[in-house]
Amino acid sequence: MQPISQPKSLMEETADRLRIAIVTGELALGAKLSEQRLANTLQVSRSPVRDALAILQSEGLVTVSPKRGTFVFTPDMRVVSELCEHRSLLETAALRLGLERNQAALLDQMDAAIDLMQKALEANNPAGYTAGDQRFHRSIVESSENRSFIRSYELTIGPLKALRTHLFTIMAESTDRSMVEHKKLMAACRRHDPDLASKLLWDHIMHLAEAFKIKEAA
Repeated sequence: MQPISQPKSLMEETADRLRIAIVTGELALGAKLSEQRLANTLQVSRSPVRDALAILQSEGLVTVSPKRGTFVFTPDMRVVSELCEHRSLLETAALRLGLERNQAALLDQMDAAIDLMQKALEANNPAGYTAGDQRFHRSIVESSENRSFIRSYELTIGPLKALRTHLFTIMAESTDRSMVEHKKLMAACRRHDPDLASKLLWDHIMHLAEAFKIKEAA
């Protein structure tokens, strides 16, 4: 028999809805958040909204400013650099484990994600490209079979996902270089070259910080 899955609480469901809205850009970076307005939109009371915002604050997606209110996070260069370094360290370590433990499955997942990204490019669909990109990188972390890595990724990836959406859909960051880098990374993984693959992955992730710096200076 299959185990009974526990339904999500109203607070968890509210947090999920708000998290998705931030990551997809529906709630813009820096936007002020009204508990009452969010409660009205989601048709819930203010209590689950308040609790959900506390969760998102712990994930770095929301900031609370005394006497000013609650806002979607607004990244600065230092925050972006540190987030990218954290992600680079985690994903390159996960990639090495994935190539050792699950190379075939990892390549299948990468290939499926690249296919989604290519179709999104052809359809001029930045949001679809971002979704494929997220699937590509999630496959790397999950291939490690390291629950600690996966948990850390889930807890810290939110702000970077929101930032990518901001860069690709609002700031129109080029997807052409991104696609080339993904394909080169997959080729290195196919050749089972963890050193080259790790370097390509590190450079690819850090390009997000570079793109943010260029846009901030513009």
